[in-house]
Amino acid sequence: VAIAAVAGIMKQLKRPHKKVPVSSIPEPDEVCVGDRPDNQWLLYDSTRLPHSQQDWEDCHFVEKTHWGYYSWPQKLMVYAPPKDQPKQGLTRDEMNEREQIVYDHFSDPAFIDKLIKFLSLEDRKGKDKFSPRRFCLFKGLFRNFGDAFLPLLWPHMERLVVDTHESAQRCVAEIISGLIRGSKHWSYSKVEKLWAMLCPLLRRALSNITVETYADWGTCIATACESRDPRKLHWLFEMLMESPVNGEGGSFVDACRLYVLQGGLAQQEWRVPELLHRLLQYLEPKLTQVYKNVRERIGSVLTYIFMIDVNLPNTQPTLSPRISEFTERILVRLKPLLDGDEEIQNHVIEENGAGEQDERTQAIKLLKTVLKWLMTSAGRSFSSAVPQQLQLLPLLFKIAPVENDDSYDELKRDAKTCLSLMSQGLLYPEQISEVLRTLKKIAGSNSWHARHSVLTYLQIMVFYNLFTFMSNQKSVSDVRGLVMSLLEDEQLEVREMAATTLSGFLQCNFLMMDTAMQAHFEALCKTRLPKRRRRELGSVVDTIPSADLVRRHAGVLGLSFFLLPRRGAWGSS
Repeated sequence: VAIAAVAGIMKQLKRPHKKVPVSSIPEPDEVCVGDRPDNQWLLYDSTRLPHSQQDWEDCHFVEKTHWGYYSWPQKLMVYAPPKDQPKQGLTRDEMNEREQIVYDHFSDPAFIDKLIKFLSLEDRKGKDKFSPRRFCLFKGLFRNFGDAFLPLLWPHMERLVVDTHESAQRCVAEIISGLIRGSKHWSYSKVEKLWAMLCPLLRRALSNITVETYADWGTCIATACESRDPRKLHWLFEMLMESPVNGEGGSFVDACRLYVLQGGLAQQEWRVPELLHRLLQYLEPKLTQVYKNVRERIGSVLTYIFMIDVNLPNTQPTLSPRISEFTERILVRLKPLLDGDEEIQNHVIEENGAGEQDERTQAIKLLKTVLKWLMTSAGRSFSSAVPQQLQLLPLLFKIAPVENDDSYDELKRDAKTCLSLMSQGLLYPEQISEVLRTLKKIAGSNSWHARHSVLTYLQIMVFYNLFTFMSNQKSVSDVRGLVMSLLEDEQLEVREMAATTLSGFLQCNFLMMDTAMQAHFEALCKTRLPKRRRRELGSVVDTIPSADLVRRHAGVLGLSFFLLPRRGAWGSS
């Protein structure tokens, strides 16, 4: 409570900073969302970063991330040049009485020693986490008093950053995030000096990261980058982009460095396309990682790299990386798996093997990372990348098992999960025909597992997009034709799943048991079978033609499952 109270006092003592309007920015004649000529000046561009006092003062920093992406405020206000702002680096005599009280306490080495000792104590074992209140305290101190307290705090920060204890790491993370946010209005010379000290400290912190503290460091960087112009933090971003997956410290530290980088970039959304392209170019050769934790983290990072690639009305094509281009490159590398008919097994050992591995093994490792990306993006992306994901469906249907058991591996489990998540995606009317063409093609494959999985995918896809499907009679007809064809499949399990699928569609009135369908099933039921002749002793040859038996069984299944929805109606009456 005391910390929150002092943080509140810091906010009350905050000196107002003057703002000035930006000269008129030409807006598009109609609604146009995304990257446009009029908002290009807000994007991170390494060739136009402020590297001098004059550049810093001439740059119009816009802290709010959402400004300019959809539209501009009626009057865009930015902070005035430093010469028009309240004086920085006030002496004690220039402060008011309230500021002097705070200044006297935080300038006392004995007080600082006791404070840091208290803040770095463990409170609740395993339950402590990054404290927003402590962050606000340090943010207020560095915002109101500049770097006045930094000389006293810095030795403690250097000591805490090499201490692997959870509470010590969390304490320094809270101080650093408050320091970065609190330096928002510092002069260029002070900011440049600050980052010259902070970057080596952060490198040391990330090399000492632990299982207990990686989430705190992710929160630290994400909090520091929230609502901040990326050009003002270019030292931080360039430092985090320095070979995050380099093997130093093992796979865990690699995954943590990516996590921290992801936290910073995610806050910037559409304003850092250059960094996203650079990161994607860096990660693509590393998609064949053998370590599961690194694969999962890369998959999560890929989700944020492609987050702005959305297919929505009145939206401009993004300058950030695009899923379609990435998928094309991935499909080329997955060709050994797409072309072969043999079963794909998760035979890649989770260790760094010596020497070069064959294309198929590399493709399997790549696929495992791609699956992590697809699973992560299914719940976080703003829209479904259906046209691109459809090209991966044949491979996923080929791998996914029909039944769950303890014996199938990570690859098959992820493929099954991926299909389930993808089938729940929102479809636009123009995408439905393309999806159905792909499913129809897979339904003609030699693998009965794939044909069975098509039906499961079809059920979920139709139910999640029911009204979109029902608004197009041709789509309904195509779904009906696909189910009816699989109802006569040679594999018993496929026929039974087709009957279950048909029953579900009938119950929700997506399909109707009309006269034509009923007559079709009755005709199948009447398929003539030759009389079973007496088999010779020891003979294993069945004299009944399999095709006729399948047709008759399909008719029986169709009529029997037709009764299921009526049972519910009769029971309710």
